[in-house]
Amino acid sequence: MDQSIVFIDLGVGGMTCDGCVVHVTKALEAVPGVANATVDLASRSAVVTANPGVATEALAAAVHATGQYNAFERRRRPASNA
Repeated sequence: MDQSIVFIDLGVGGMTCDGCVVHVTKALEAVPGVANATVDLASRSAVVTANPGVATEALAAAVHATGQYNAFERRRRPASNA
């Protein structure tokens, strides 16, 4: 797998329904450098596939800008360690 890709595991607070998952997914995928976001309601988490330079603050700000959610980084790992 490409060494220039990382997986960023986020905790996401405030989600209560499938609509929340859609909003958070779209917000994360709109951040420049993000290739993909997989959001899980049950675990209140997201895994973002992105360029290594994507800042946690940018991801958290995008989630927060949706109006009702917050996010924090749990872990960041190179795709080669997946």
